[in-house]
Amino acid sequence: MGLTLTRRGKVLAATLDAPARGNPLNRASIAGLHAALDEAEADPDLRILTIQGAGGVFCAGMDFSEATATSDMDEAGIRALVGSLYDLFERLGASEIVTVALVDGPATAGGLGLVAASDIAIATPRASFQLSEILFGLLPATVAPFLVRRMGAQDPFRMTLTAERMDAATALARRLVDEVTETPADSLRRLLIRMDRVARRDVAATKAYFRQLWIMNDATRGHAVETIATRIADPRSMTAIRAFLESGGAPWRTP
Repeated sequence: MGLTLTRRGKVLAATLDAPARGNPLNRASIAGLHAALDEAEADPDLRILTIQGAGGVFCAGMDFSEATATSDMDEAGIRALVGSLYDLFERLGASEIVTVALVDGPATAGGLGLVAASDIAIATPRASFQLSEILFGLLPATVAPFLVRRMGAQDPFRMTLTAERMDAATALARRLVDEVTETPADSLRRLLIRMDRVARRDVAATKAYFRQLWIMNDATRGHAVETIATRIADPRSMTAIRAFLESGGAPWRTP
């Protein structure tokens, strides 16, 4: 499945565990993260769900090999996949469970969505962040609403336009992450002490209230899913993606 779950007291850890492929987001891993939220929400003793990546990689975003090689991945199939991913991002920010992204290593493209949608993002100094979609003729449509909510508009716009890679210190300064530390386990332990004093229903109420302060509704979801599904299905984007998968080189697109 590309995902393992580990229970540690009141914390459920979801680990993307396909580092050789960049711990990608595909049908299996997205479904696994939904299931992790289901499990956490069903257990009244759990307080925190963490998301991390194995092997020194956080998450490289969408699994291009699945999107290009699976026979049923037409535009409708792509729309269903990215819709499920957007729904996951929404759930991370709405659940009565506190969601924490633990970022060690590269977080790319859709991987930034996991970071931005989580309630708390803790990075190590080895973390890096990049929106690479424009190099393939794509847009980070499902990620951008959550990045803008967390960071404001200009930084995500520049990251999208330039595909610049951001180090952990810069991510902290620009509010993409909440903390940079060599000992994320210590930070998580301190967070659990604080969250143990707060009822889960109050966590959900707080998230619901802050959601009302930001424009995140069905129209936002529809626009995001339609935009990225159309871009991925565009033959020019597919050509760039397949060239990247075949050569492993930089996905520069020619006019």
